[in-house]
Amino acid sequence: MANIGFNHDLSWDAARDQLFGGDLLVYSRRESTLALAAHAHRMAQEALGPEPERAQFELSVEEFIKRVGPLKSRFTNDAVTKTLVRDVLVSFGCDLDDTYFDVPRLRVVPHGGYLSSGVSYAYKAHRDIWYSSPTAQVNWWMPVLDVTPQRAMSMLPGYWARPIANSSSQFDYAEWCQVGRQLATEQGKVDTRKHPLPQEPVDLDSEVRIAGTRGDMLLFSAAQLHSTAPNESGVTRFSIDFRTVSLSDLRSGKGAPNIDNKATGTTLGDFLRARDFQPIPQDNLQGVAA
Repeated sequence: MANIGFNHDLSWDAARDQLFGGDLLVYSRRESTLALAAHAHRMAQEALGPEPERAQFELSVEEFIKRVGPLKSRFTNDAVTKTLVRDVLVSFGCDLDDTYFDVPRLRVVPHGGYLSSGVSYAYKAHRDIWYSSPTAQVNWWMPVLDVTPQRAMSMLPGYWARPIANSSSQFDYAEWCQVGRQLATEQGKVDTRKHPLPQEPVDLDSEVRIAGTRGDMLLFSAAQLHSTAPNESGVTRFSIDFRTVSLSDLRSGKGAPNIDNKATGTTLGDFLRARDFQPIPQDNLQGVAA
């Protein structure tokens, strides 16, 4: 059974306890999340025009990739983006000295079969821990513009305690950083990068699609199985996601169960302290399990 909590007034410690137990937490838009969504929307308009969600119908796939690649990089690396993410964390009661986040991503998922690889890769069912994320990781996901079930993200909570055969044993994060990320803008019709994938049919009976509005936030554990839902809504989906870890959780071993992940390497080197955007000190990671 999937437990979904809406707008529960939880401390950040209590929220992580629920997430690491398999719950999904949903929160209505607030000032901080709306500010982050507005920032992303302005950037998308600068790159794609006044209605970026309809740009795919005016641009060739090649031109779309040419514009979206730099847009995504600009959003991720922008100093204002990081500051707005920190504001979101403050509004959720996170301890800025204990909380680390990875740089946020702007996801661009066009309608139909226009583009589903490279800069608009449609993620197959996966757990983030298959991509070498730590079990103590919390995923944050929010739409930049309102979404419908036809362009939402697909959550598969029925697999929380159910292992699934997968190719995570073939995934190494260091190799992904050296090769996979660099190839994103070169992937047109087919994505040839080595993504960790299910190796058996995925049962969709437990699928949940949470269709939020601009700035609504979905929180879930990195161990939750999820995927990019096929976009059949008639417009491009824009969403933001980032991830957090608490250093205290890493040190104590607190996190979600690992039931089927065999990936190597760790993403922890990508995380920045929310207080001052400094990386996790390497000496603090000695002996810490990812």
